[in-house]
Amino acid sequence: MPSRIKVFHLEDYTIMRDGIRFLLSQDKDMNLVGEAHQGEQFLKIVNTVDIDVLLLDIYLDSMEHLQTIDGFEICKRLQKIAPSIKVIAHSVYDDADRVATIFKAGALGFVSKKAGYAELIHAIKIVHSGKKYICQETSKKLKNLNQFLAGLEDTLESTEEFFSKREKEVLALLASGASSREIAKKLFITEKTVESHRKNLVQKAKVKNTVELITYASLRGLIKK
Repeated sequence: MPSRIKVFHLEDYTIMRDGIRFLLSQDKDMNLVGEAHQGEQFLKIVNTVDIDVLLLDIYLDSMEHLQTIDGFEICKRLQKIAPSIKVIAHSVYDDADRVATIFKAGALGFVSKKAGYAELIHAIKIVHSGKKYICQETSKKLKNLNQFLAGLEDTLESTEEFFSKREKEVLALLASGASSREIAKKLFITEKTVESHRKNLVQKAKVKNTVELITYASLRGLIKK
């Protein structure tokens, strides 16, 4: 009889960990071997636990607002310290650039938290077999899914542009160090409009400020160097 898939769950929200724990307990092919709510906590014990698949939340800002390393960094470190562990990202943030970035960091799968539990179980089994997987909820937002999964392309294209053309123009000028006044003058718009675009960019990227926005955009290739 084949051994059960050994799954470790890294997630900061208790209610989500409780739900996944129950889900895995109902499947005869699954064995939950551990849980953690912080990246540092997981990395301290990773080499003491036998893990086949890591189910990983990308962002680990806990309810107590404790700071921790994110899922992108955890994937990168696992490539060096535990490359045999296969990673599935499990997140509400399922835009094309973030999904592509977590794959580049080393993940083999992505399942949106909007997807059903049945598909999550299916994804764990697919990734455990060594194949890549992106859930249906996220797949329908992507233009070049098959090419990406086949390794023919290393970026994902969204069916909808993440930032508008004007927002990209403002973003590029922000990254160059231009002030709101300079951007307004260059684009023939008001400073108030520039600030509105800046606010929209920050909200769409789900970051806290312009510095984090530029870092986010740069890491994901949204700013031309």
